[in-house]
Parts: sequence; structure tokens; C-alpha cells
Amino acid sequence: MSIKNYDDLTAIPVPTLASLHGNIVAVQLSVRDHIRNLKRTISKSILLDALNTTTPSVEVIGIVSTAYSASGNLKAVLRETGEDKDKKRFVEVWNSDRLLACKDVTDIHGMFYADDYFSSLCFSHSEKSILYVAEKKKITEKNSAEKFRYRQSFGEGLVGKIFPVSFLFEWQTDKLVSLTHDSPVWFGQARFKPFSDDKIFATGYETASGERLLGIKGCYNRPTGIWELTVQPSGADATEARALSLRKLTPPNLSCRTPRLVVGNNGETTLLWLSQPTGGAHWATASLHSLDVTSSVDPDKTRTLVDAVWEPAKGEFPGLYLDGLPRFLQVHSGQGDYIVTPTVWGSRSTIILISLNDGTVKELTPLIYSPYELVLGELGDDGSVSWKIIHKSVVSEELQVLLDSLEVKIVPIPGRFPTETILVQHKSADKNTPPCITMPHGGPHGTEIVAFSPPIVSLALEGYTLSLPNYTGSLGFGEKYVRALIGQCGTLDVGDCIESVRHLVNTGVAGEGRGKLFLSGGSHGGFLLGHLIGQYPEVFTAAALRNPVISCGNVSTSDIQDWYFSEFGIDYPLSSLPLGYTGPTSSPKAKISPPIVTPEVYSKLYHASPIAHAHNVIAAVLLLIGDSDQRVAPTQGIEYYHALKAFRGDVADDVEMLMFDGQGHPLDGPEASKVGWLRTVQWFKAWSI
Repeated sequence: MSIKNYDDLTAIPVPTLASLHGNIVAVQLSVRDHIRNLKRTISKSILLDALNTTTPSVEVIGIVSTAYSASGNLKAVLRETGEDKDKKRFVEVWNSDRLLACKDVTDIHGMFYADDYFSSLCFSHSEKSILYVAEKKKITEKNSAEKFRYRQSFGEGLVGKIFPVSFLFEWQTDKLVSLTHDSPVWFGQARFKPFSDDKIFATGYETASGERLLGIKGCYNRPTGIWELTVQPSGADATEARALSLRKLTPPNLSCRTPRLVVGNNGETTLLWLSQPTGGAHWATASLHSLDVTSSVDPDKTRTLVDAVWEPAKGEFPGLYLDGLPRFLQVHSGQGDYIVTPTVWGSRSTIILISLNDGTVKELTPLIYSPYELVLGELGDDGSVSWKIIHKSVVSEELQVLLDSLEVKIVPIPGRFPTETILVQHKSADKNTPPCITMPHGGPHGTEIVAFSPPIVSLALEGYTLSLPNYTGSLGFGEKYVRALIGQCGTLDVGDCIESVRHLVNTGVAGEGRGKLFLSGGSHGGFLLGHLIGQYPEVFTAAALRNPVISCGNVSTSDIQDWYFSEFGIDYPLSSLPLGYTGPTSSPKAKISPPIVTPEVYSKLYHASPIAHAHNVIAAVLLLIGDSDQRVAPTQGIEYYHALKAFRGDVADDVEMLMFDGQGHPLDGPEASKVGWLRTVQWFKAWSI
């Protein structure tokens, strides 16, 4: 086993942010440091000359978030220094290498929000004000009931983020004010309207019934909407707070996100955002909407530029599947105004061009599978694009030879459309039949895509063929197939996965028997593994399950308890504030009966769960559990461990569990990732022939 391959591949810097300033590209990259057991951020600049001259990499220390003004002359920085009780927070404004303003906000509020859901760092039109979001200062007064009042976080990946507050920093006068309102909604993803210092558009997040705050990471069916915010004048008695007037611009049946503002060649300002139905699947086919906000803002004039695609023809555009609209997305050409965005298209990710005139979609990128590259696209007047690689990952000659020994294929599964699987295998695999690891994704409404993944490549280099199935319910194939899985989790998705395995066996890609077929997966992927080893106990030799869903009736501690209802065909209604809502005196939400796990509901969820088949399992089972998982209770994996031990006898050595302190649902800490990968390889090799 070569742990060196894993270390080398996972240490390749991953570009996370790039912005173009004249002929200079500013790049941020994330690097895993296995020595110090942490993720580091580095930055560099690329000069777009004949050689694409690159500056030396510099480690970014303490910077939480950055944003440039519209003119490109100013840069806002949110910075944190120190640790724990000694932590300090600063808001800074820079002009090139000159510090223009720096305000210590440590005693004013808590942590900065730099996540994808609330981060709002931006300049106003005049560039005199900076908008950002931070946690409300905690109450520390002794013997105060308010100090202990029940507060909910925004769930997995956002633990500790409980009360986001918008702040406006008027940096020339060193004045910081909070933006206040009295409506039951929290705002993020905010952007100033072009040519305005007081008009803001933002995503508003609401609670479900019973004031339950459902987790929002990866969940785009929440009670959310696009809002128009107006900062009220400070008046004669300037205070540390300024009021916001509010208006909701989207209807309650749609969950909307990532407002973006673009100014066309004709001078008109257009507001863009994404939506999908409220409730149901956490992730579905998105629609793209636009609204002219140049002067007045009339929600009745909203256009749907790109609608959800129900059932695309073969090879045709399958709809939009993306977390949110990119931060920088507008391009101009001789044919009009466009936006550029990534999306999932079947089993791959691609870049598409969308016309702001009529919503026409054009695909721009080919299928690639290589270590990370940074490319620059130039759009021609005819709508064509030319790509130029401006940065490539550097790997050793020895490692490159190993990478060149692998190939990637997309294999449709006969009779199970749209199911297909991505194969990562050695080019010499047709001369023998290596062991095959099937690795279904989570979600279930996610997608495995043809993209370079160090852990997967490292597994392939250990001598395995990897099969990454996209079963019914996966994104990128049309809304029909997203909804087809609702109510059939544990049957349809399991059937697609076992048929993908049988197809690979029938075509000679995989073999049968001990040491030939293995399973690895997390979350809903772990749910599928539990079913596969329980329903087909003689097929698989060993399985590695990461934070798996094992008993769907155990919902009380999950930040997404609606998942356990809606994915299994049980109604979990979500109510949102109405279109045009302006404050607490307007129409409230409709009242909804709280979803409760009755004996009937529990029975249905139990029989749809892997725990119902635990007594059949004979495969060797490795469980990898994060003790701080907010999404799937760690107790599910723990109970499964003890159940398997009891069925086999307490001294059985073919069931093992690793518990990772402080790790959440993804188990993505550097040490947890490495140990999990290493133990999985050891586990499979131990149970091979």
C-alpha cells in the first residue's frame, strides 16, 4: 500500500477562487497540510502575458473573506487573528498595498460569516460603505435567563452560527452600524444594487413550523426567498443601528437563492436568482429567474429565463443543477449579454452560456479528467469560446506515470435508465479482473461526476476498479428522475445499484466471489450500502460505511428531519412568507400541523431502513463515525455496530468502528480523511483473497 500516493495527491493545491483584474488573475488555493493536520490557504497572481507569469505563492493567514469594489481600486478584508479567548476581528479596506482603514470589531459582534449561505461582503456603489454579516454578540451576563434561551444553529457545517446580523461599515468615518428589522427572517447572500448606496437584494431564510430551523447546507427546498432591503437614513440622532425596510419578491411555493445583479450593454440592471419547489427533494432541477430593477421593482414582471427540464431528449440540456449562481458570472459579446455558470449534465460537470435575452443555453466545455487546472475562456462574437490553460497542477514524473495508467468511462446500465456508472480503472484491467469497489453517492439527490478526486484516484492506484453509480434520483438527468425516487428510497435506488454491479460482472469488468466485490459510501450512500449487504448478503465481501443512515425512524437529533419524511413519501409541508410581505403587520405564514413520528410513520420508516436487514449481513463491516455529526445521529452507526456484533457473537473481528472526535457529517478533516481512507484500504485488503 502506498500512503505516499494519497499524501501526494491530496496535497495538490485546489483552486477555490479566481478573479480577473485587467490582465491579472488573482487566485486562492486550498492545500492539505498532513504534517500540521490542517487546511491552508495560499494565494498567487497570474499575469496574462505570453508566459502566464506567476508570482510566488503566499500563505493567507487570518483572512476570512475578501471582496473588491466595482472600480477594482479597493479591497475589503475580514480578518481574524489569535485563538479562542484571544481572538480578534478586524474589518479592513485596502488600496493596492496601502491600508486605508482598519476597525477592531471584536467587542461588537461574534464570528464573521464567510460560508456560501450568508456571506455578503461587498461595497456600495459609492464605495464608501461595506456590507458584511457576522454573529450577534453573545450575552454573558451572569444569572441571565436570556443567556440560556434556546437557540438553534443553521445545522451541519454551520454549527455555532445562530443569529446572523448584517453590518454596514462606513470606512471613511470609521462608523459601524447594524442593520435591524423585526421580521422573522435572516438575510444572507446580499448584494448592493448597482448605482445605489441604500438598496440591497438578499436571500431571506425562515423557520419551518414550530419555529424549527432546518439545516440549510446542501438543502435548497427550504422556506427561502429573494428580498428587497432598503437602508433607512440615519437621521439627526445617529446610533449604532439603522433600520431596514423589507419586501419579499418571490412566492411562498418557491425556494429561492443567490441573487445576482448584472448591468447590460443597454444600461439596464437585471436581478437574477435560482429557485426550486419548496419542500420535497432537498436538491432538484433549478429554474433561473430575472427581473428588471433599473428603476422600479415589480415582482409581477419576473421572467423565467430557464425553466426546469422534465425529461430531456438524449444529449439535450437536462436542466440547471448547481448550488448557486457564481460570484462573477456576466460576459458581453457582439451578440448580447450572457451569464456563464457551471452545472451538472449527466455524470459530468460542464460550463454553460445562458443568454439574458431569451434564456438560450449553450454548452462550452469538453469531458476532462486530470489534476486541477485553471483555464481562461474568451468568448467570440459568434458565441464560440476558446479555452486557455493558465495554471496547471504540478505532480512528479513518477506520479504522472501512475495517473496515465488509469482511464475513466461512463457506462449506461441497460434497462435502468437514467442509471449509469463512472468507471475508474487501470488501462490493463481487460487483461485481468481487479477487485471492484462500488461507491454510491449520498443525497440521494447528488451526482457523481467525471472529476479528479485524490481519494478515489488513490484507491484506484491500489489496484481496484472503482464504480461510481448515478442511480435514479441523481441530479443532471431531468426533474422526472429526481422525483421518481421520492417514496422509493431503499428499493429503486438499491435496485439500480445492484444492477450496476451485475452489469459489470456480466461484461467482465468485475468478478464474483470472495475478495472481488466491495462497497464504500457515506450518508445516503451508507444507507444504500446497508441495504446492499443486507438484501444481497452473498454478493459483497466487505463494506466501509461513513456516517450512514441506518434507522430512518430516529429523526429527533437530525438538522434535516424533513428528509426522513419527504424522501420516503410522507408529507412534510413547509410554509413560507407570502409574496409582497413587508413586515410583522402583513399576512403571516399559514399554520401547519407539526410532522410527528407516529407508530404508523415509524413502521414505514423502519421497514425502509437498513436496520431491518441487519440480521442478514455477513460482509465484513467497517463503520467510520463523526461524533459531532448534526445530519445523521452518530447513534445510528453505533447501534448498527452493536447489532452486527450481537448477531455474529461478541468476539467477531469482522465488524469494526472508528469514532472521530469533533468531526461532522463529511468526515473531511485532514486527519479524519486520511485515517478513514487508510483504514478502508486496509479493511478491503484484509478481506481479500
